[in-house]
Amino acid sequence: MAAPSMPAPTKVPIPPEFAFEWPSPELEMLPLLQDRQHVPHPMTPLAAWFAVNGFAVGATRALASYSVPMAFTCAHLNYYYYMAVAPNVPPEQIPEYEARAMAAVVPAVMTFRARWEQEWLPELQRTWDDWARFDLATAALPRLLQRLEECETLYHRIWEIHFSLLVPAMVGFSEFLGMHKQLFPEDGEMAAYRLLQGFDNKSLETDRAFWALSRKVASDPELLETFQNTSSNDLREALAQTPAGRAFLDDVHVALAQWGRRSDTVQELGDPSWTEDPRPLFANIQAFLEKDEDPHHRHQAMSAEREAAIAAARERLINHPPDVRGQFDGLLQAAQSCSFLQEDHNYWIDQRGLHEVRQVCVEVGRRLTALGKLDRPDDVFMFTPPELRDLASSTESRAETARHRRTEMEYWATVTPPPMVGTDYGPPPDNPIVRALERFFGAPAPASEQTVVRGNRGSAGKVRGIARLIMTIDDADRLAPGEILVAPTTSPPWTTLFGTAAAIVTDTGGALSHCAIVAREYGIPAVVGTSVATATIRDGQEIEVDGDAGLVRLF
Repeated sequence: MAAPSMPAPTKVPIPPEFAFEWPSPELEMLPLLQDRQHVPHPMTPLAAWFAVNGFAVGATRALASYSVPMAFTCAHLNYYYYMAVAPNVPPEQIPEYEARAMAAVVPAVMTFRARWEQEWLPELQRTWDDWARFDLATAALPRLLQRLEECETLYHRIWEIHFSLLVPAMVGFSEFLGMHKQLFPEDGEMAAYRLLQGFDNKSLETDRAFWALSRKVASDPELLETFQNTSSNDLREALAQTPAGRAFLDDVHVALAQWGRRSDTVQELGDPSWTEDPRPLFANIQAFLEKDEDPHHRHQAMSAEREAAIAAARERLINHPPDVRGQFDGLLQAAQSCSFLQEDHNYWIDQRGLHEVRQVCVEVGRRLTALGKLDRPDDVFMFTPPELRDLASSTESRAETARHRRTEMEYWATVTPPPMVGTDYGPPPDNPIVRALERFFGAPAPASEQTVVRGNRGSAGKVRGIARLIMTIDDADRLAPGEILVAPTTSPPWTTLFGTAAAIVTDTGGALSHCAIVAREYGIPAVVGTSVATATIRDGQEIEVDGDAGLVRLF
């Protein structure tokens, strides 16, 4: 087979305000994209080291297991997180590898759920049980540093499982949408999503657990008054002042032990877990108190709507050949599995992995601070593991280095990073894997206009209301019931905000992103992957979100 026709590579100019030295010549040859969907803000050196040396290695191993001729590469440029998924074989070999990849991925579309339930999930559960038995507080510093090395191996494996699951899962989801469009061209894409909704997942389970806490507050006049008259930042101290409050804090700790190993992002180790800082949970409880909607009822309604939509689709296929109906049912099951496993894998891999590695890092930071080598424990995130090992064996303090790097991070947070650096090779090839990735990350948004922001269709419906810009989950308590959440991205810890918001608009993501999936489960409109929403929409501005059209109208 002839080598594919490739556009001429083009070096991407770096804006003068973002000038940097390339860490290696190889990086400059890659199409590196700033991954705002996962880490929209500057990234600490320790988290970036684990992304480069842990995440990227495990993800690439998963692609190789399916003969996908691509590799993940991560880079830390002016403290921002860039990632490329690019071919790692010569161009003339790509067609051969693509054929082998399809031969491996297509059968896996029908088996990934069984492998998750019978193989990968049990392995993850055993892993976390093992990690829970390690006593960080009593381990000597050399053993802690060894545990830090073990975190790298842990990352290799959990991210290999992550993408071994998601490659066939996302392909199945994407191919189902393509088949639905062929069979029912007049329905539109939003109609296909109704066949996938109403399945329980870990994000919704977490939501219900925290909603149950809000019911305890609502039933106790003393607790209710405390929550209504206290900032989420001060609630832990306020609750500790009364017997009822202390009893409620015990309930909070029980809930957080199961559901609180989560933080704002899925890559930034510097973000505290909710078990360490429960303020986001308190803000969510306050939001539940203002919008009293039982999530059980909503879930039941979404499930009933799904079953009706499936029955109607099968009725319309009654005269199609049996093999068409069989393929439709097979891809439907794969897409349904992908929808809820998008959330479940995040609970078991992304959130839990980040939490466990962070706890090791924090303990190392405590020990180095006690030895006078750092000013405070979270200075540990300003260093890489090799630097931390050197610091532990030296007699010098590196507190000044930590302060300097933190100051640099704060500066770069004021600079808008370019969306792409390196080398642009033009549009990627059109194949099922690339189409699936586009469903997750989103297709490039059409150009927005002065009064219209364009993006990807995430969830159906049309709502007009007040925009509330929430740049991090720390600002969650600014979102009032009925307002429209506008954010750079969302991750599972943001899920409870969907019960408060009337609609969602994000800068990043596609139909398979967390935001789009959860918005559909909540039955609220969403436009995702706009690229420019948080830069264009003003906080408090009146807007209209049209999820069916992928448009946000500004007034």
